[in-house]
Amino acid sequence: MQAQQRMQDIEHEVAVIGAGISGLASAHALHRAGRDVVVLERSGSAGGRIHSERRDGFLVEHGPNSMVAPAPAAEQLIGSLGLGAQRIERGEQVRNRYLVRDGRARALPIHPLRFFASSFFSLPGRLRLLAEPFIAALPGDEAVAGFVRRRFGDELARYVFDPLVGGLYAGDPENLSIEALFPHLKRLEREHGSVMRGAWAARRAGKRGFDPRARALFSFQGGMATLPQAIVAALPQRVFCGCAVEYIEPLAAGFRLTVRRHEPAGPPPGRTPECAASRGPDQQTSTLRARAVVIATPAYAAARLLEPLDATVAVALGSIAHPPLAVVALAYPRDAIAHPLDGLGLLAPKVEQRGVLGLIFSSTLFAGRAPEGHVLLTAYVGGARQPALAQLARDDLVALVHDEVRELLGAKAGARPVFTSVRYWRRSLPQPDLGHGQRMAGLDAFQQRWPGLVLTGNYTGGVSTAACIASGEAAARRVVEHLGAEVPEARRAAGVPRRISA
Repeated sequence: MQAQQRMQDIEHEVAVIGAGISGLASAHALHRAGRDVVVLERSGSAGGRIHSERRDGFLVEHGPNSMVAPAPAAEQLIGSLGLGAQRIERGEQVRNRYLVRDGRARALPIHPLRFFASSFFSLPGRLRLLAEPFIAALPGDEAVAGFVRRRFGDELARYVFDPLVGGLYAGDPENLSIEALFPHLKRLEREHGSVMRGAWAARRAGKRGFDPRARALFSFQGGMATLPQAIVAALPQRVFCGCAVEYIEPLAAGFRLTVRRHEPAGPPPGRTPECAASRGPDQQTSTLRARAVVIATPAYAAARLLEPLDATVAVALGSIAHPPLAVVALAYPRDAIAHPLDGLGLLAPKVEQRGVLGLIFSSTLFAGRAPEGHVLLTAYVGGARQPALAQLARDDLVALVHDEVRELLGAKAGARPVFTSVRYWRRSLPQPDLGHGQRMAGLDAFQQRWPGLVLTGNYTGGVSTAACIASGEAAARRVVEHLGAEVPEARRAAGVPRRISA
């Protein structure tokens, strides 16, 4: 398709709204299945929350910093894009995980048994853990904190799951759903009456349960943005940035999209506007017809698009909270930090009253993140725990994080960061609360009523990059099933869209 063609003159089989990783994965799967697909992105670049910035010799991740293997859908996608040679594994120095307790970073072993037997936990706390098999199971969903407190005791809830949820979701475990965040734990309780008994049964059956040692962190030499950039390159002239979908109108066979040319302020510094070569319609407002539509936007944007079709579903999606988050990267000369930095990073429980949710030891985690003789640290500030902190002025955020580095990692007196970067996410990750299961059931029923209209994104199946890829590809399979198996041979070969005959 030539960039100068006007969109209202063209009919596509599938329109994907949103060029985050969920939408791109969906579009890539549809394209490989021989389907005619176009992607419409409101902002000035593809990738969504994935944003890698290379500056002054440092490589900063403002969004996701890694993926976790095994992740079949993500790894298959990476292979199909020929990115295997660019994949890098976590650094050899990563030996510990750190949690803050009593005002200092405490190392914890990665091995599960040594983790729970370590001196990090008090004797009463360890004895309470051993009582878990004798705790009665309860039906239904409950908050993460409530579930963990009931089954394992308050110490594990406060010092492990609270910082874990803060680090993964920027969330508060007192409000978020165990079924949504850790469904495997609830399943073990439901099927075996106990999480520990369920884990033992799985081990006896030869099944690998949750084992952190088997979970390999990986990224790419050029950062996480390598992945969306490669997908866009595999979809030539099919990803249109600066195109805001204003309205979805049902037709007898498909949908009509009203598309407004949107002039974004431009991509954030260091971010390549991968789809700028095909920026969309020539005029301010135009229309596009598609037999199927994949909505791959954040929940709050999907709510606006769905409101004319189903106000109840729109309200449900619009009620998903997205707290603000600031990502602050600081770099220091290596000899300015006393801590060995021999881990993934550290997490801070709410009870410790720190100014950060956590810190990633970025230059330890992956090679090529900092010049020789320097270390790069990435802090996460705000979230549901302290939303006001995420809105501090840039200099105040840098000062806040520097103070945390000084107190927790031993930045030497007089040491100052030689590199700083701040990224504000006004609305960060979705918060799957106790009503999330019913919310998703309502969304599934909506999609049954509107075949050909499919939703995907980080609120549907998990916030990790791998989960978003799996969700996007599942949406693509649903679309292919709706459209039917037959693909015209000429279009399979050339991917040529059809003109509307009016």
